[in-house]
Amino acid sequence: MKKLLLALFGICCGASLFAATGSTTPQGWYDDFAAAQDASAKTGRPILALFTGSDWCPYCVKLKKNFLDKAAFKTFAAGNVVLFFADFPRRAKLPEKLKKQNSELAKKYGIEGFPTTVVISPKGKEMGRVVGCPKYYLDGVTTIVKTVAK
Repeated sequence: MKKLLLALFGICCGASLFAATGSTTPQGWYDDFAAAQDASAKTGRPILALFTGSDWCPYCVKLKKNFLDKAAFKTFAAGNVVLFFADFPRRAKLPEKLKKQNSELAKKYGIEGFPTTVVISPKGKEMGRVVGCPKYYLDGVTTIVKTVAK
């Protein structure tokens, strides 16, 4: 019983710590664009930048569930791109630095709706984009990434 209570306490503390930091970034994704650019330059892989409203946008939730959380996407991403997550949540509170960075990037890349995925070359040039949550999301991203690699 003590072990169960300790485990529950640990889970609650971990959940409250996660909520307190305001982090909405999935594991394996950068939320610092400069760090993503650095990783892109070092690996030669393009940045797959996802602009999303993670806690309110139904298409964003659908994209995550139907594509981003799937093994096929994770396998593709691990060998082909640097993942960058620009979130615009309504309920979660992001640090001001992230809010400012994400807003500036959304303006720079002309983001008009969510979700929008922009593939950016290691040199910072937009190579293509996928808007919304289309049925063939991974095919679209793969085609763009192959173009960048040429």
